[in-house]
Order: sequence, then C-alpha cells, then structure tokens
Amino acid sequence: MTQEEFYRNISDWIAQDKGRWNHITLVAYFCHKYESKNKTRFRLVRWNKDPGKGKESRDFAKLFSIFAPEGYKDMSVKDKKHHRFSVNQKMYNYINWMFDYKFRSGEKSVTGTGIFLLPSMLNEFERMYSSQLKKIDNDDKMSNLIRWCNENAREIFSLHNLEDISDLKMINRYLETYSLESSSFEHVVISKAKEFGIL
Repeated sequence: MTQEEFYRNISDWIAQDKGRWNHITLVAYFCHKYESKNKTRFRLVRWNKDPGKGKESRDFAKLFSIFAPEGYKDMSVKDKKHHRFSVNQKMYNYINWMFDYKFRSGEKSVTGTGIFLLPSMLNEFERMYSSQLKKIDNDDKMSNLIRWCNENAREIFSLHNLEDISDLKMINRYLETYSLESSSFEHVVISKAKEFGIL
C-alpha cells in the first residue's frame, strides 16, 4: 500500500465503530487530525508499504498497551472486546486533546507520534481525563437522584431548588443548620444522595 492509498482509505477507516479500531486506524485518525490542523499531510516515516510496520503504528501500539488495563493480554475475547472499545475511545480523546487543546495555538505543535508517549503529556492528559470522567459520573448520579425525587419525594422541589450538586450541598447545609428530623424531605433526599455516592 502506498501512502497515497493509505490517505484515500482514512475516512472509511475512521468512520468504523471504535471497537474495531486498531493501531493502524489510530495512525489514520492522527493523520486526519494533523492534516485538518496543518493543511498538509503528515509524512509517515520508514514507510515500507505496510502501515502496521511504521514508527507511528508502533507508537500507537505502545500507547494502547499503556492505556489498556493490567492483564489485558490474558483476558477472554469478550473482555478484550469490551476494554478495546474504552481504550480506543480514550486514545481518540487523547489525540483530540493533543491537537484541539494542548497545542491548539502558539508556536508549539504536534510534529509526530512520539510526543504521545511522553510521561509529562500522559500524566497531564490522565489528570484531565479522570476529572472529566468523574464529572460525567456525578452528572449521571445527579440525574438519577432527580428522577428518584420525582418519583418518591416530589415535595423537595417545592421546598428547594434541586438541579445540580451545588443545590444538593445547600440542602445539606440547611439540614445540618436546622437539625431537621429524619422524616423531613431534606433528610430523605440527602440520605439518598449519600446512598448514590454523590455526597
């Protein structure tokens, strides 16, 4: 396969479900982002008519190993498939973060795939990614709590505003300040929030 053929296939490859992506698809996505950002194609090094044997492909295979959970190689096919999707999603987000956030402007830019393996980049991304996942998890828990309140403690909405975690913290302070009884709607909702792991 020539590099020209590789570039012609990129849009088809990256349109696939991320559970089917591999290190070659990730190189293709990297090249897509590079070309979108720089208005020129990324020149793959040590190209030997096989996109799986180049430096860039090896870099993304290493990155997959870094992001994969411990014991990935010994997992069942079903477990590997589940984890492959989440690892590929994380790598997809890492590539986007690198191009769209970390090096979105200024004199520095992404010039190759080796930068993705730098410990400083990995650690910075991990902090941001972990924080984002926690926020999504908390948002999901809060949505579940509001749904539960609608079904089991609707009166809380006439007593307090309850839309996000800051409202929940305000209700908790109110509960503590006025030492409300365990039968109060505030107590019931705060107990459920603790059960859901929100507070």
